[in-house]
Amino acid sequence: MKNQKQKIFLVLLDVFTIFIWLWLMTEFVSRGRYCLPTILSTIYIIVLTFYASDKEIRRWKGGLTGVRRGEIFVFLWILTLVLIVGHYLFFGQANDYLIPKELPTITGAVVVIYIITDYLKKEFKRK
Repeated sequence: MKNQKQKIFLVLLDVFTIFIWLWLMTEFVSRGRYCLPTILSTIYIIVLTFYASDKEIRRWKGGLTGVRRGEIFVFLWILTLVLIVGHYLFFGQANDYLIPKELPTITGAVVVIYIITDYLKKEFKRK
């Protein structure tokens, strides 16, 4: 990808991430009334995997510049999962709250992608 295309893709990925996150929050506060379709979470994971893969390929080819921002998103997904599960366990069961069904899958995928890319980044630095 050329630099301008990368920037546009990154902005779209950020917007898509916020959209997915907001939908999951809506699903939680609506007590499961507005569920995120599995196809959207699947598309999100595929797009995120594509982005991370492209970034690692560019790193290994020597064309990667810029700051790594992924840690923030990983932290926010984990924090969201922990807070929602905590709320559900302590208050939610009695009030008919449900853990959004796609939240653990998305969070797990984000963490796995992060672990793999972090390992590859460390391997690249060693070489």
